[in-house]
Order: sequence, then C-alpha cells, then structure tokens
Amino acid sequence: MKKSVILSIVATATFLLGTSTLRAQSKMSLGLKGGVNSTFYQYDSESDYSKSSPGLGASVGGFLKYDFGKWFALQTDLMFNYRNSELSSKFTSEKSKLESYDLEVPVYAVFQFNMGTGKLFFGIGPYIGYGFSAKTESLDMYSKNTEGKTAMKPLNYGAATMLGYELGHFQINASYMAQNGIGAINNSPIRRQTFGLGIGYKL
Repeated sequence: MKKSVILSIVATATFLLGTSTLRAQSKMSLGLKGGVNSTFYQYDSESDYSKSSPGLGASVGGFLKYDFGKWFALQTDLMFNYRNSELSSKFTSEKSKLESYDLEVPVYAVFQFNMGTGKLFFGIGPYIGYGFSAKTESLDMYSKNTEGKTAMKPLNYGAATMLGYELGHFQINASYMAQNGIGAINNSPIRRQTFGLGIGYKL
C-alpha cells in the first residue's frame, strides 16, 4: 500500500513538472488542487451489499488547462484520492467500512464566463480511474472469489462534472463523478459516485 501511495505521488509530481515548460504559451495554464470528497456506492443484483453510507475522504493533485478563447477551454486533472464509505450487507445487519486509494484522470470541456472580478466556470466530460487498494476489515474488494469474480474492479470510468469560481490565481470548485451510464458497461457489481469540494491554485 505504501508503495502505491509513493508511486501515485511521484506520478502527480511528474505530471506537474513534465508540463511546466508549456506554461510559456499564454493559453496554457498549470495548477494544483485539493479538497475533500464524499463517496457512496450503488449495487446490482449480484452484489452482497444493499446500501452505502458516505464518509469523508481527501483528494490532491493538479490540472492542466488550455484556453481556446475567453469562454471555452479543455482541462485535464490528475487526482490521487483517499475514500471511505460504510457498506451494509444484503443478508445481515453487518456493516463494513470500505477504504480505497485510486488515481483519476477526468477530461473536461470547460465553459467560463466573467462574473464580478473573477470567472465562473462549468466543466463536463469523461473520466478514467485506476484503484490501487479497496479493502474492508475482512475483504480485499479486488481479490477474486471462488467463482473468479471480484467485488470491485480496479479500472473504472464514467462521467465527471465540475462547477467553480476563479479569482486571480485562486479558485474554489465542486465536482460530481459517477460510474453510471458509460461506466456501467464495466460490469462491476459495485459502482461509485463521488461528490467533491476543493480549492485550487494556478501556477
């Protein structure tokens, strides 16, 4: 687990340093962002769980943005996430705490508008993510059972949205990411939905 965390931090740092030379272009910007997240899960008929109670987690990473004009841009994030949620068994009253660590890369089409002394922005697009660890007290969610199936799959994808306000180099943002829709074809019996709230700083 420690190796996965270290590799994730190194990947984030490489992403930021490797693209820093692009900032010489006036339309390209690079930044840092972080915040808290709240995650809950939905289940299909094959899952051993019936409902999920969200807990607080944390996210940290960076973003790369290219402005095509005053009102439109493309932005990609690289975020390392810690999540936790409480799962309820479908067959008993037992509850389990699920903790997970993963990397996510959303790609947003960003629409932005001047508002006051700053800028209001809204983004929507797909995301892809990969989980390093997802465990309850007694179960590794990525381990195969006797039928060769896993409770969750490391590779996941779906849709992402964000809304925020930028003032100078600083921004506040809210996000929602879900495996519903296109993510459902991943055939995972457990599908994640996450709300996020964070701050950012443009370098």
